[in-house]
Amino acid sequence: MAQNSRRNYRIRYDRIIFVAVMLLVMILILSSCISSCGKKDNDPGNTEPGNTLDDQLQTDPVSGTPVPQATQPPKVTYSTISVDTEDVHTGDLILCNAEHPCEFDTAAISEGTSADVNFVTIKSVLDTKTEKHYSASDWEVGLDRDAALAMDSWFEGFYAQNHNTDLRMIGGYRADASDLDFRTGRTLTIGVYPSGASSNFYSATGDYAWLAEHAAEYGFIQRYPEEKDDYFDEDITSRRSAVFRYVGIAPAAYITEKGICLEEFLEEIKAYSIDNMLKVTSGTAQYGMYYMPASNGSPKTSFSVPAGNVNYEISGNNMDGFVITIALNAEAADTTQTEPHYEDLEE
Repeated sequence: MAQNSRRNYRIRYDRIIFVAVMLLVMILILSSCISSCGKKDNDPGNTEPGNTLDDQLQTDPVSGTPVPQATQPPKVTYSTISVDTEDVHTGDLILCNAEHPCEFDTAAISEGTSADVNFVTIKSVLDTKTEKHYSASDWEVGLDRDAALAMDSWFEGFYAQNHNTDLRMIGGYRADASDLDFRTGRTLTIGVYPSGASSNFYSATGDYAWLAEHAAEYGFIQRYPEEKDDYFDEDITSRRSAVFRYVGIAPAAYITEKGICLEEFLEEIKAYSIDNMLKVTSGTAQYGMYYMPASNGSPKTSFSVPAGNVNYEISGNNMDGFVITIALNAEAADTTQTEPHYEDLEE
């Protein structure tokens, strides 16, 4: 009986060993399969859609960070256009000084037929309002239309923040201005006229600091910042803290962030092309900017711009080329739209 009992134990132990060996073999087979599949997925030659990281994540054009493919910005396609080479003297980014004077037809500006300065008086802007939250020094002071409307939004933003009606535009476009930048129709001087107190030129102090701090959001820069005198004519205005220039939101954002002047920006932008755009963010709006030299000896200059419904703007620099600004997202495109209550303003 004892011998039979020992034999039974020996048989069961052998079965346990057999099962363990089989399990070990199965584990080795599974490990081999997993290793083989992993190598296949990581194989650079395996470029089927969805199998590579690049298929799953794309790079945001502004921040450079990966974003899911489902949320990546739409791809921008380009087409070629031609503009008059003489348009190099026209636009929000023209530099007007002794070396590069403005070559405008002043008669056409006064008649309202100029393509260089679409002059409107600040009175015509104020006349569209039931309540006036700022003033103008006289009924003839004015700016190029886009600059005037941007200034209005800027001043209204100041009022919404501070409920202050002291601001007055006291200098704008003048065909014979000694400070040549005022001939562009994009430069203005701001005064402060508090009720019952002495008036003065604007300076960024107290509540008024808001205006300088938020100027770039409306497309304005301080035209003559301190410590940049080497770039300016000797006869610039002495009221430099009160003088602002409209250049557009994207250039203003970059100029303000970098602490440079317009002259420096117009040199820096020449390093950027359509294949290597300068990327700028203002709030949630994203822009790309690049430079195109004007054609030498040709009446037309050709270059690439976005095709389809992508918003873009072209400005000459009044020297040797053009600056193109592209709206890279819907927020940037929206900033180019004119507010409905200005539709009655004469073009």
